[in-house]
Amino acid sequence: MSEHTHLSSFWGKVGKAFVPLMLIIAGGAAWSYFKATAPVMQRSTPQRKVAVVDVQTASLGDARAVVSAMGTVVAAREVTLKAQVSGVVQSVADAYVPGGRIAKGAELLSLDPADYQVAVKKAQSTLADAKAALTIEQGSQNIAREELRLLSELSAETVAQTDLALRKPQLQQARAAVTSAEADLRQAMLNLNRTVVKAPFNAMIVERQVNVGTYVGAQESLATLVGTDTFWVEAVVSLEQLALIDLDYPGGCPVAIRSQAGQGQWTGTVVQVAGKLNDASRMATVIIAIHNPLGTMANPSASRLMIDDYVHADITGRELNDVIALPRAALQDDDTVWINSDNTLDIRKVTLAWKSTDKVYIKSGLTAGEQVVMSNLATPVQGMALKRVDDAAGSAADAAAGK
Repeated sequence: MSEHTHLSSFWGKVGKAFVPLMLIIAGGAAWSYFKATAPVMQRSTPQRKVAVVDVQTASLGDARAVVSAMGTVVAAREVTLKAQVSGVVQSVADAYVPGGRIAKGAELLSLDPADYQVAVKKAQSTLADAKAALTIEQGSQNIAREELRLLSELSAETVAQTDLALRKPQLQQARAAVTSAEADLRQAMLNLNRTVVKAPFNAMIVERQVNVGTYVGAQESLATLVGTDTFWVEAVVSLEQLALIDLDYPGGCPVAIRSQAGQGQWTGTVVQVAGKLNDASRMATVIIAIHNPLGTMANPSASRLMIDDYVHADITGRELNDVIALPRAALQDDDTVWINSDNTLDIRKVTLAWKSTDKVYIKSGLTAGEQVVMSNLATPVQGMALKRVDDAAGSAADAAAGK
């Protein structure tokens, strides 16, 4: 019994020692297997990414700057007609309505002339009386002169021929009366003529203040007129833009004008720059003249340019010599352009001569013959690899032909 117990104890101890040993051997074998069959990561040199871009070859040339500006149409000539005499409005012209056009010298309206016709008759009568009195006085002077001659012949003493004796003051008085009567007649005739109000120039009626039957007093407003021969556009430009406008251009810089509200287009010329800056914007005002903006009376324009209309003006500016013209999209931030230099990107700062809404004109920083990148690059980096679109297309065609 004791021997059997002893053997069981022995084998129990051996089993306890053998099991951990087997576990260790199995773990080592598993580790060796997984290590031998694990995937091996191989290092490789990363390929350089090439951006395919479209380019434009820079070329030198001359260009003329075009200054774009917004402006307001105003009247070059505006006047408020006032009555020079009083009276009741007797008639008005058919064109005497807002927007109506009337030619220079045409009758606009007339006042009742009856009172002034009577005044002319009275003035004519007074003048006739004065002239008759002058003729009588001239006869009296001749008689006085003859009487003095006879007295001198009959008298032993010399008779003095004084001005009073010769009636010279009376003659001067009669002549003055004639002059005054003539002036009164001219004034009466002027007042009669002023009952007919005529257009002082080719005009459009902006506002009318009276109508038939209205009594108007002297200096009372009758109508507001604007000249139709020329309209002005007051365009606002920056001082930088102003420097490009040639005020000495023969006949004025040409300007193309189009309405913001309608479809009309007109041509004009720069006539002057206002002498002060706009208080709010600190910008300059350029005055542009548009001749015959409404057409002639016989042949009116199909498109009417309206006073106070907002218009867009393209002003032909100074000539730019030896500049490189590029699309506006070629200019990047901080006045830089992207250059394809031997298939690498060169980010370069340039100096602008002028830039418009669709083009930029480069004065320096870029030379003729260089290739300007026109494509958009998401993350441009100095020195990054580039490939032209036509080169990429040629490589693809060659690869397809070889296959």
